[in-house]
Amino acid sequence: MRLKQRIGDFRVRELLRRDYLAEAGEHRVYRVTKRKLTSDEAARALAEAAGVEPGEVKMAGLKDRQGLTIQYMSLARGREVHLATGELKVEPAGFAETPLTSEDSLGNAFELTVRALGRGDLHRLRVNLPVVREHGVPNYFDDQRFGNLTHGQGWIYKGLCLGQTGEALRRLLGAPSPRDDERHRRFKEGLARHWGDWRECRDVAGRFGAHHSVFEHLARHPDDFAGAFQHVSTRLKLIHLYAWQSHLWNRALVEWLRAELPVEERVLLECEEGPLVACRAAPPATLAARGTLRLPGERLADVDDPRERALFEKVLAEEELPPERMAADVPGFHLKGEEREVVLRPAHLRVRPSEPDNLNRGLSAVRVRFELPRGGYATLVVKRLFAEAVGERREREAARVERPEREAREGAPRPGPGAGRRARDERDGGTRRHDA
Repeated sequence: MRLKQRIGDFRVRELLRRDYLAEAGEHRVYRVTKRKLTSDEAARALAEAAGVEPGEVKMAGLKDRQGLTIQYMSLARGREVHLATGELKVEPAGFAETPLTSEDSLGNAFELTVRALGRGDLHRLRVNLPVVREHGVPNYFDDQRFGNLTHGQGWIYKGLCLGQTGEALRRLLGAPSPRDDERHRRFKEGLARHWGDWRECRDVAGRFGAHHSVFEHLARHPDDFAGAFQHVSTRLKLIHLYAWQSHLWNRALVEWLRAELPVEERVLLECEEGPLVACRAAPPATLAARGTLRLPGERLADVDDPRERALFEKVLAEEELPPERMAADVPGFHLKGEEREVVLRPAHLRVRPSEPDNLNRGLSAVRVRFELPRGGYATLVVKRLFAEAVGERREREAARVERPEREAREGAPRPGPGAGRRARDERDGGTRRHDA
């Protein structure tokens, strides 16, 4: 299964509340269609064309660089903008009385092309589609939330809680990433060579135009790493703060489902921060009745439910971080709790019949459409649609191991050297891997 092989394979359209746009108002609202651009890059282009500062552009949320996305942005002043380039189209959509915020968004509509599908994938889609329609999926945070792991930075907030402030800063700014382009690779190599010599690091940052003020602060106050964090952008700090909170929430929900579901009723979904457990059919009654699981605040002080607290305490014990230490004495890293729905329900979920995949010879592609509320991850829905239940996988792997043994008993040609051992290894590895 493959997503995002082409730009048009992943289409997202932001859904505004119906009463937000008006024919007149103090704020002009723009419809922004972009590809290969982040929301911040599109906002800077809009601001430049309008003759205002980028910070004056307001939006309901950030959209991925990958794919074709349509979202809205508002401005209280500036020239009226009409833009049309190969990667960006900006057009007036109306007016509003208030600047655009996340509260004005109802969520997103998705149209996704899923490629490289074999017969087994299409079978699982047929089995899973009615289940997802009826019961939804656990409302986990998916890979996009955990860029800190993709880029090798680890859990920055956890490091700050443990007092590893200097090391957390080094990983935040200088951890090598397999996705670094040449410029970022050279910048990080320069920091690695001179780390601790803050004047040299300041010069490296100056040459690359990144984080200069961080090292200017350290050049004046060599041991004040917490103060250096004040010069890191608020957005970057929040990314790492929310990544840690989302990780705890995911792991707590996994523990909850593991306690409620027999192994054969589990479905595993791969995620950057660890395997996620979903339900083969209907979710456990306790989960459906509860409705929400709290995103925890500092020291778990706002987690009042005893069962929820026990889940988070178990997760923190595995992270070797006592609850009383889960607070960072660094500006910009204050963890606030809130409730999050435990079940994500895609609306208007539709799948077009499969067709030959013109990018992957001999395989098929399908187009999937649905709508999600704010905070839901479309990639998670797709993973669940094509996932295999643990019990089904065990049966299939057992049959694959059994077949050569049966053929040998019946006089069929014996498999090549090592085939039985490889089959057993695959079976055992699969069992361990899929018993989360």
